Amino acid sequence: MKRAGFISTGVLSLALLSILSGCSSKSDVPRPVAPPPDVAHPVTDLSQVAPGNALSPFGRKDQIVARRVASDDQAAETNADLGALAKIRHKGDDKHPCEERLLNKKAAQFDLMSEHLMDQVFGHMRHEQDTDQFSHVRLPTDLRWVVITATLDHQGTLKELVVEQHSGAAAMDKLMIAACKKGLFLRNAPEEAMDANGNYTIRIEARMENYASLDGEHWQFKTYIGLAIL
Repeated sequence: MKRAGFISTGVLSLALLSILSGCSSKSDVPRPVAPPPDVAHPVTDLSQVAPGNALSPFGRKDQIVARRVASDDQAAETNADLGALAKIRHKGDDKHPCEERLLNKKAAQFDLMSEHLMDQVFGHMRHEQDTDQFSHVRLPTDLRWVVITATLDHQGTLKELVVEQHSGAAAMDKLMIAACKKGLFLRNAPEEAMDANGNYTIRIEARMENYASLDGEHWQFKTYIGLAIL
């Protein structure tokens, strides 16, 4: 019995030594040290990027506030232009209603010039609408916008017309081209509105729809015109 007890004690001693040895070997392994907060290090898990740390300095609420502050600064500079772009000018009369709109910031910057050009073009469109050649035309309901780019020289004289998009109705295209040829000219235009080549480059868009008819044969039209200065 005493021998058996001695063996048992020896086994326990060996086991204890083994445990202590294992603890000692583990303690010799260096533990990873987190980099200082101001040292760049790669991030392999996007979940590590929590709101408020160096990679994402704002939480969601703060990001919204920051974007709003930035947009407010920009909006303060362009508020007048945005108001002009959103404005629809109602022209014409009960028989020839028209809606005019500026299409870009430069057109809003030179709004008097832009509106003058649209008024001139619409005046000639309205005249063409009343002719026997056009007043009987029934336009398709899916008519597209006629888009024309016009180049005027430094004196405001029309040099070139380019049809960028056809409406889908030849009569509408011809009417618009004729109105632009007669209505796109400038007198004493601001030089600041010129492009890099010393010309005035205008993009004008127009669309029409049948508005009313007293006899079922001759029509009145509603016109939509937009203008951009390039």
